[in-house]
Amino acid sequence: MHYKFTTWFTAIYLLLFSDALFGQPANSPFDLHPPLSGELLLSGSFGEVRASSFHAGIDFRTDGKIGQEVFASEQGYISRIRVGGTGFGKAIYIQHPNGLTTVYAHLDRFLPEVENYVKEHQYKQKTFDINLWLKPSEFPVKRGELIAYSGNTGSSGGPHLHYEVRSTKNQIPLNPSFSNLEIKDNLKPVINGLWVYPIDELSYIHGINIATEVNVHQNKGSYFTTDTIEVQGVIGVGVKTYDYINKGSLRCGVYSIKKYVNNTLTYHFCVDQFSFAESRYATSHLDYALIQQSGKRVHQLFKDPNNRHSGFKSLVSNGRIHVKPDSIYNVSIEVADAYGHSSSIGLVLKGKNFEIKTPNSITIPTELSDPAWLFYNDNSKTTDWFSVFIPKNSLYDNIQFTYDVLAPIDSTFSPLIRIHNPNIALHRPYTLAIKADSVPDELTPKALIATQNGKGKIVSAGGKYTQGFVEAQVNFFGDFFITVDTIAPIIKPLNISNNRNMNEEASINFEVRDSLSGIASFEGAIDNNWVLFESDPKNNLLIYKFDSKRLEKNQKHNLKLRVTDHKDNVSEFSCSFYW
Repeated sequence: MHYKFTTWFTAIYLLLFSDALFGQPANSPFDLHPPLSGELLLSGSFGEVRASSFHAGIDFRTDGKIGQEVFASEQGYISRIRVGGTGFGKAIYIQHPNGLTTVYAHLDRFLPEVENYVKEHQYKQKTFDINLWLKPSEFPVKRGELIAYSGNTGSSGGPHLHYEVRSTKNQIPLNPSFSNLEIKDNLKPVINGLWVYPIDELSYIHGINIATEVNVHQNKGSYFTTDTIEVQGVIGVGVKTYDYINKGSLRCGVYSIKKYVNNTLTYHFCVDQFSFAESRYATSHLDYALIQQSGKRVHQLFKDPNNRHSGFKSLVSNGRIHVKPDSIYNVSIEVADAYGHSSSIGLVLKGKNFEIKTPNSITIPTELSDPAWLFYNDNSKTTDWFSVFIPKNSLYDNIQFTYDVLAPIDSTFSPLIRIHNPNIALHRPYTLAIKADSVPDELTPKALIATQNGKGKIVSAGGKYTQGFVEAQVNFFGDFFITVDTIAPIIKPLNISNNRNMNEEASINFEVRDSLSGIASFEGAIDNNWVLFESDPKNNLLIYKFDSKRLEKNQKHNLKLRVTDHKDNVSEFSCSFYW
């Protein structure tokens, strides 16, 4: 995809991100005040490939603590404030007059005047989750001005500051590594794995049709392989690689990966900018099957037909190597960070004709397979037990769709429906409906589609009963069945009990859990007046912070908390307390 910027920005940007340049430029289009004081250490890089998304910013370490001061990178005004239990948690967006917007996420708290502004709107709307758009006159900020304190809110995996630079016009994230920020990097990327892939059923590696790991050796910072890999047909290559910015940083992603075959550049992927609509392509960029099986994260240096990410800069045959017998293919892979360092490794492939008597493929019974499903078409299947509808461009490649109907699991209300292959990634959700004639009428409102995780635990995939089926939007293949959720959430008070004196406490804390469908909503009231409970789903917490502005001191109060799951099962807690 291509996006329009102002003329001056485009000119500098094209110069900055030419293929020959990987380091910080002398004249950066980003003149940014550091969002944190002290040495800037990273725990996440821009564009690095996460399990199901590309990282849209950079993550700054905060020494494993919350409460570090966060500063505005440029003058402007707070244009947006988001608060929620997941995602960015507490986040501030600042719009700048130079056409950029900066984002500061997973914050612990805002400045008092901003905190009060947000809380007024939360009480007005009676909700913790809130998304506020502000006028330029409400909260103007100066360059380097204190705006908030770092934290661990939302879906953060530990205390840090998530920081983004976006084009204000279209909210496209841009790479802040290419800026005047003093992020010191003195380390090369690490290469610790190579894989060779058979692309189709007629491709072989050492005579077998299975992806093969190649031993990687290291000597004084150089990487190499010692074996020649005998291959046949159409072959792909993958690399397991990561980067440390400096000794104080955590493991980050690399900026650029190039693959040369016999000195010809056949693959180049790097991310300077991307739209959020492209983020899900990460599930195609990595070896999705290997992640499911072992958790290993390998960059596939070939492109699926329906992977439309804009980070592909050079491609020959979509990165695939069409091998001829008795030919040698010298493959060289170069990985680079955004600060001028690179590492490389070589691999030798030799074409060979293997005498394969029986194709190494699985024969699928005719009644359990359909003609090939094309990724650019809508695809559907209806049987006596289930129906599937996969919208066009949900698949990354054409598939020979398979399914099966197996014996039910104990305490479920349908056969186990096996939908295709769990090692195949999807770009968009599809509609799955399972026949629900075994669900008693009184339980249909509680019915949902579920699956089992790797430990055998039943996990909700969502959905609801409609016209004799339970229907859900699902973004993965696997085994599914109908079950019901009739169990209400669990509310466990952590520091309050009936008639307790809470004067020494700063908050009222609850642990809240749900065993299946998940928490849908919660509502707290003191003396019959709505009060703000903050949600921390990753820690299963609900927290009310005492607020003398809205709650009278030195009084006996009555508390009520109501928690509802996604199947309308309700739990309530009530007690009196002194404060």
